[in-house]
Amino acid sequence: MIPSYPALLRGIRQLIGLCSVLALSVGATAQQPGNVARIVIWQPKPGMSRDFEEGYKRHLKWHREKNDSFRWYGWNIVSGDRPDYFADGTFFHQWSDFDNPVSPAEDGANNALNVEPYADVRSLATFEMVPVLSKLEAHQLAAPLLTFYYLSLAPGSNSEFERMVAGALHDSGAEAIEHAVFRPVNGTTEYLVLLTALKVSDLGPQAAVAARLLESLREKMKASSIVERVRTETGHYRPDLSYVPGRGGE
Repeated sequence: MIPSYPALLRGIRQLIGLCSVLALSVGATAQQPGNVARIVIWQPKPGMSRDFEEGYKRHLKWHREKNDSFRWYGWNIVSGDRPDYFADGTFFHQWSDFDNPVSPAEDGANNALNVEPYADVRSLATFEMVPVLSKLEAHQLAAPLLTFYYLSLAPGSNSEFERMVAGALHDSGAEAIEHAVFRPVNGTTEYLVLLTALKVSDLGPQAAVAARLLESLREKMKASSIVERVRTETGHYRPDLSYVPGRGGE
């Protein structure tokens, strides 16, 4: 039976409304941030820290001129085994973002000209943030201080570790503070836990939370030794050595 014109018109309007909702939903999904992060560790050559910083600024200027859509954060490492090193990182990406970076050949040439004469790359690692174990938004990565906890696990224990971390975060109180847990993907086998801090005096309570987290993990692991080694370092955020798309600089 052919519907009457008014009924047909109502049906068309309903279909248009449904399509609009679906389009908005698809658009929102497409714009959702991803979980992939890439972190590079640089070691300035002896006596060249200042040259490295100036060269790195020139390289960020190139990214700005190319309208790079990636946000790059920069930190001076101020504690741990690698003091005076520099870490740069880009976060919250989809995997497909890395298939089409901005002008790769030009990027490499500019890096070789402005940065590599003054520093050596010591590591380049790719991670996936574990959303159910994380409570961190992009803007919080620009906190004045960021503590990096690197955890080496026994081979084949990733799934068990992540199950235990979920409970340990709750038991230790760590889930109440800004944090993110990253699973290693390429370039490293270590898990990475990030904790933000606004000032130096926050590092003491933060370390206490981290200690409770590790203790809770040990209790949950009982006889098994999943976490074989833990190392930590703190980064001081450098807005002048960071890049925010669409801005002239921070």
